[in-house]
Amino acid sequence: MNKPALSLLLAMFQAIFQLAQAAENVLPEHLQQIETLQRRAEKFAFGEQDANNYLLSKARAWLNLARSEYYEKDSSGTLTAAIGQAQSLLDSLKNKQTGIPMDTPEKIPGSETVHSELWEKIAFLKKDSKFACGQQSIAEAEVYLVWAGHEFYESGLSHAESYVRAVEDRIYAAQVSIDNCNQPAAPSPLIEKITLSSDTMFAFGKSTLNASALSKLDELAESIRKINFLEHIFLVGHTDRLRGDGHPERNQLLSEQRAESIKHYLIDKGIPAELIHASGAGSTQPLVECSAKLSRTKQITCLQPNRRVEITLRGGNAVEANKGFVE
Repeated sequence: MNKPALSLLLAMFQAIFQLAQAAENVLPEHLQQIETLQRRAEKFAFGEQDANNYLLSKARAWLNLARSEYYEKDSSGTLTAAIGQAQSLLDSLKNKQTGIPMDTPEKIPGSETVHSELWEKIAFLKKDSKFACGQQSIAEAEVYLVWAGHEFYESGLSHAESYVRAVEDRIYAAQVSIDNCNQPAAPSPLIEKITLSSDTMFAFGKSTLNASALSKLDELAESIRKINFLEHIFLVGHTDRLRGDGHPERNQLLSEQRAESIKHYLIDKGIPAELIHASGAGSTQPLVECSAKLSRTKQITCLQPNRRVEITLRGGNAVEANKGFVE
């Protein structure tokens, strides 16, 4: 190879390296944006806004999508678009803006419009006079349908199926809530927030309850039964970012399945099913961050606080016997 050709080749390699470095430098900035916005959303959820609020629920769902795509090292534009959607909604809430549009784009950069019939069902629910009763599930369904479109864009129909099922589940939950709704519910006061470690409830990566977890859940059920005027029990499953199968996006489904396992156990113990709302946040709301340079065993130990199920009780007055149950 002659000298000019070699120089040109070296210049090309240097340019490629610089572009790769620039791409890597963008991702930490995106993660910082996501975490800042999630903290803002959490303040709204446990402060001045009802946690079920449609706009807040949609912002949080966009952030779940954004965090998942951050760990997937998305370069399609979906990551940036999801952050932008969440920020716009949270800014509107912060500014107490009125008349905020409830439109959700059927596709964003890096996605395709999928299942038009599901978009039609969602639009129908949004026009219902009792929409407020199903607003959280409707908001999540919209974003998950965009998420399904992204998975279809990247990997085809089979990879999008689990996200489509998540949309269908949320549409069904919204319809049930609307059908059983007497009137739009006012935000209920917070009674307790309880955090259960998933490591004591489930085997790593599994959603079946351990035998050792049952006594703790029996204690929880007994405490719940002592609460006067209980209106809502929110179960939210959380996982760490690790996956042995190379599919971190499946943590979302695992978190939902774990919340559902606890929900069904509480129902079996006599807690009314209509009070319990189960959902999952996957690995999108970590309490701690751990270096990926650690061995897998050390990462599992370090990330333990992220594997949890958060239980929020809202309604009337808690009896004295229930005080101090928060772990």
